[in-house]
Amino acid sequence: MTREDLARATEEALSLPGGAGPALLWADGGTLADPALTLLPADMFAPDVRTVWNPLRPSDVLANLHPPGRLSQDHYFHNRLAAESGATALALGRLPDGGHEDWLDLLARLGVTAVAAPPEAMERLLSGTAAGRPVPWLRTLLLGGATHDTTPDWLIAERFPYTEVWRLYGTPSTGATGHRGPQCLTDVYHPLPYQHVEFSGGRLLVTSLHPDRNPPLIRYRTADRGEPAACTCGLPGPALRVFGSAEPYVRLHGRAVSAQELVCLAVATGEVTAAQVAVGRGQRLQLRVRLAPGVPDDHHTHAWIRFRVLEGHLTLAACVDERADAFEVVAVDELDGTAVLVTEDA
Repeated sequence: MTREDLARATEEALSLPGGAGPALLWADGGTLADPALTLLPADMFAPDVRTVWNPLRPSDVLANLHPPGRLSQDHYFHNRLAAESGATALALGRLPDGGHEDWLDLLARLGVTAVAAPPEAMERLLSGTAAGRPVPWLRTLLLGGATHDTTPDWLIAERFPYTEVWRLYGTPSTGATGHRGPQCLTDVYHPLPYQHVEFSGGRLLVTSLHPDRNPPLIRYRTADRGEPAACTCGLPGPALRVFGSAEPYVRLHGRAVSAQELVCLAVATGEVTAAQVAVGRGQRLQLRVRLAPGVPDDHHTHAWIRFRVLEGHLTLAACVDERADAFEVVAVDELDGTAVLVTEDA
């Protein structure tokens, strides 16, 4: 089952009499003209996740730093998880650019004991501790969800030595797929009871066995690579190791972005004849474009193409909100071959 298959099935479910029932509609990338949509139940599977992944206590106060962005589900999932756990959710969203040290003081005064953070917020928290800003009140750290957080375990242990780290692996289409706790091996996840994971050509295939899944998810081909694994935590059942995205996808702040979609949006402006996406260190994307004859090669043209691509993509804008330099447009005379995605060390 491809992302296109799921999008068609989702549109069919929405068109049925009575719609899809109590559900929430999300986007796993795609464009305004060709959205990649998926439906999840209103409870976001949080009650089922909590049966095997239970990082919160009723006495906890959870600071939810996931932004309630456009068609982004992790903010809502963690709020629901806190409610199911009997904990209090402080639904902050994205911290402001300036003065976030004052916000950390506020969290401490409010008795916050746990934080749910997206990858970009983790960068800021880690940089703050590196600058001598400890957070002794942080007992529990919740990472991942529909975004795949790859912040190194060793770095978190170094900066937050008394904090337990709990992670989820998932995608916007599958929702939370695997879980791991503080005793699990790095990059190893245990499939949730209602998620069945297979491996085909190195790609992860997910089948959801949950009765509330509508439309059914059958051997869904994710954008991620992985393999079967073993874990030393003692939990029974299978486990999986996640490597990263498979071409033509690239991961930006935990979200898999299709390079082909960005190329198509650039060409659709009429000012570009061909394009290619290059990914370098620090999760920076460079959209290389070959301009049409007569189109001026200047800052205004580059900015206009960038704006149109961000405007037309359903998830890319949210990925670059935290760091504007994570995505840039440059004009080139020639492109490196015919690939839509190239990976570089620089």
